Amino acid sequence: MKLTYLLLGAYATLAVALPHPAPVEEEYDDDIEEIEACPAPIPTSHSTTSVATHPATSKTTHASTTVVSTVVPSATVPAKHSSGGNPFTSNGVKAGLSGYPAIGRTAPAAMSAYSEYIGWYSDYTPITPDIGNVQGIPMLWGDGDTCTSSTDVTERVAEFEKAIQTSTPKMMFGFYEPDCNCPMSSDMSDPVVGAQKWNSMLAPLASRGTVLGSPSMCRQSAESWLTPFKNAGLHADWEVTSIHVNVANLAGVQKDVEYYAAKYGKPIWVSEFACVHAGNGFFNPCTDQGEIDNFINTVVPWLEANKTVVAYGASNGAGLGSTWPLISGGKLTHTGNTYLNALKNLK
Repeated sequence: MKLTYLLLGAYATLAVALPHPAPVEEEYDDDIEEIEACPAPIPTSHSTTSVATHPATSKTTHASTTVVSTVVPSATVPAKHSSGGNPFTSNGVKAGLSGYPAIGRTAPAAMSAYSEYIGWYSDYTPITPDIGNVQGIPMLWGDGDTCTSSTDVTERVAEFEKAIQTSTPKMMFGFYEPDCNCPMSSDMSDPVVGAQKWNSMLAPLASRGTVLGSPSMCRQSAESWLTPFKNAGLHADWEVTSIHVNVANLAGVQKDVEYYAAKYGKPIWVSEFACVHAGNGFFNPCTDQGEIDNFINTVVPWLEANKTVVAYGASNGAGLGSTWPLISGGKLTHTGNTYLNALKNLK
């Protein structure tokens, strides 16, 4: 399927950004499985030692597939890597980091180590400051009407509403996994209501020059939320499709990317990826370091070379066990260094 992307000529004209488990053996195969993949944190604190207790209720795919060949126009800003770059970030680098709240303040050494090799990072908040040349990508996590047992949700909405009164973000991610339940996801079960919230909260930013990223789905390629959301009369469409990828092999990554590229015809922003064995009734983060290293070293070059993918970032969200997290105590872990070295090898 041939996809045509219409990218604006130069994003330099956009307004200034906001100030910004053990692997499953034998029973795991390449059949299509359903999972609920939502490891990102609502809490403002970050733990790297928790064991995932996130039950699986939805579906993702692990079947083999061909590499997507759709071509996205070259970046308007030269990229450090050779595969075309990211036209949506200030330095044009595709690689990034899906962090956690206050990562820039609590893990400066880790962020410094990555800074030469990434173009963006996110922290699940509506005010994500740039860190040097690394662009912060803010997010409106939820709508403020659901998951309200966590004060974080209502506080983030209040921060968002205050911030946009005086500044305009270059880019903003939409709602975080509205197709799955609190507290790990934003739980906006009705996509029509989600569209109404999008129109009142996020669509106005598009007229001011903000590049909007789609709501990200926890059900990955088995999602059924985004199409009725899109068809519910959006006042402004998203420009990049933000996706989460929680699988344990390259075939699963390819499947998710291919699905969203074909389904929605937009550039793909892999705003989270992690090594996870998942299926009906289980969500088991990889715990074998060799498996994780192989996953990263296989997936990163593919994402970098794929022209449909304009950005990708390894996840530091909650629920990913004790071996996967890239940062612990403010410093890079073994996995964190594996990701860093994979990025260095792209040059």
